[in-house]
Amino acid sequence: MLTINKTTGEINSIQPGGLYAPLPIPAYQVLARMKDHQAQRVLMSIVSHLGFNGKASYPSYTTIAKEAGVGRNAIRGALDVLVEYGFIKIFAYREGKKDRNMYFIQDAAYNTGLMNKFAINHRTFNASCRQCGAGMDRGGYGLGPAGATHFGCGGSVKIWKKEEKFQQVSVVSYKK
Repeated sequence: MLTINKTTGEINSIQPGGLYAPLPIPAYQVLARMKDHQAQRVLMSIVSHLGFNGKASYPSYTTIAKEAGVGRNAIRGALDVLVEYGFIKIFAYREGKKDRNMYFIQDAAYNTGLMNKFAINHRTFNASCRQCGAGMDRGGYGLGPAGATHFGCGGSVKIWKKEEKFQQVSVVSYKK
């Protein structure tokens, strides 16, 4: 869980799997591999409006369209992709006479180990867990004194060499 000091703006906790970045880099990479550049730009626009809590954003369709450089009709399709892949959740509410949307950036956007089966299929695995057999990239394991450890089950991780990587990709499947 990300916490930010509201007085100083300092980040008090870091997302598991790496250093904190306001832009969810693993989600951005998945969208790039899908070649869904509209969803990438919509995600960038939503992230640029994150509040102090680092999770919620309130931009209007007009603001997103202007910043992302996409039409208002294309925004809905991009939001559907972001929701389907588990990167955001949308909460609709009414403010006066206007219907508004609140966008919540999900932890799966920052951590590969939390991605759903749709998103994980667009990641390139470079390791596998010896205990549960899950394939993963650098976001799914951490290096410690005991070696590489899977964030999901705590098992030891086998990091593939370059020549193994191409053989293993077709063998390891997503487990959840």
